[in-house]
Amino acid sequence: MISKHKKAPRFFLRRQSRKQQRQQHILAAAFKVFAAQGYEAARLDEVAKGAGIAKGTIYLYFRDKKQLFRAVVRSLLKKRFDAVAGAPGGSAEEQLRSLVSRMYAEIVSNARVRSIVRLLIAECGRFPEIADIYHREIIAPGMKAMRRVLAQGIAAGQFRETPAVQFPQILAAPGVLAIMWRMLHGEGHRLDLDAYKKAHLEFVLGSLRKKPV
Repeated sequence: MISKHKKAPRFFLRRQSRKQQRQQHILAAAFKVFAAQGYEAARLDEVAKGAGIAKGTIYLYFRDKKQLFRAVVRSLLKKRFDAVAGAPGGSAEEQLRSLVSRMYAEIVSNARVRSIVRLLIAECGRFPEIADIYHREIIAPGMKAMRRVLAQGIAAGQFRETPAVQFPQILAAPGVLAIMWRMLHGEGHRLDLDAYKKAHLEFVLGSLRKKPV
């Protein structure tokens, strides 16, 4: 009896592991199809072929192409920005530095993100729902995280009162420009992202720090 009870959890864990691996294979194949063909032209048959599964298997994990696209976008980040901002410990400036650094590491430097942004620019006019998905999964959590850190810094007297709390897009704008720059120019007019990030942080923090009276 004891051995049966011991085997059951192991079997369940192996089954869950296989299920998670298959889902990751579907997401990897879906990203390639979306990036190569765009949203409208992407076919689940091609996703299934790339993942080495039957098309019907996709529906065990994702209801339709829209839900699959949303999962692909969500997989671009290891963890949502609003889940890691404003945690206890560290000054507001340190947390803002961490947020901006993470934005460069996971978004600006991420070729997969650039592929999805390119797709959005090309097709969101016909499919506004895919822009909404990107906003919900990437942009809105990032803006929420920045608002939280700004509010914390203002409350602690580290940052001055600023309209950036209402418009945190201003703080992220240099990062968005870097994405567009790399999409347009590639290596032709290469940005030194490390130096660019430092300039971004210096510019943002210089405008936020509370000046001595």
